[in-house]
Amino acid sequence: MRSAPAVCLVAAALLSLTGCAEDTVRDIGDTTLEATFRVEDETFKVRVTNPETIEDLVDVWQRVSAATIPNGVLRAGPGEGNHNEPWNWHLDPEDIEMAEVTIEACSGRPSDVEEDLAYWTDVVGRFCPWSAELILLKAL
Repeated sequence: MRSAPAVCLVAAALLSLTGCAEDTVRDIGDTTLEATFRVEDETFKVRVTNPETIEDLVDVWQRVSAATIPNGVLRAGPGEGNHNEPWNWHLDPEDIEMAEVTIEACSGRPSDVEEDLAYWTDVVGRFCPWSAELILLKAL
């Protein structure tokens, strides 16, 4: 479990801030974040450019939000800079949100998407793993 000082240090480093007051995490500008999620025994990464979702991710990291499910549009390929390797898919960095609940159809493991990529991208269209746990968050 992360301690409050550790969260403050992560938030300060992540957002280039000198304090850890709640109002400081709201002014994050044009930051791109990379979030790593664990789903069971697998991990995947998302890049996020959407300012609202960036704020939501910081809230999840600080454990002040129940919206812990990443929910985004699936795209083919591992993404810019191959950030989601070894997977041959990624979530759209602008069309991603953090949700408290989602439909079951888009929940699964990264390997489920990989094993039937055409179905997931063409039919389901989104990935929203219910058991996702945010394990790393960094600014790019």
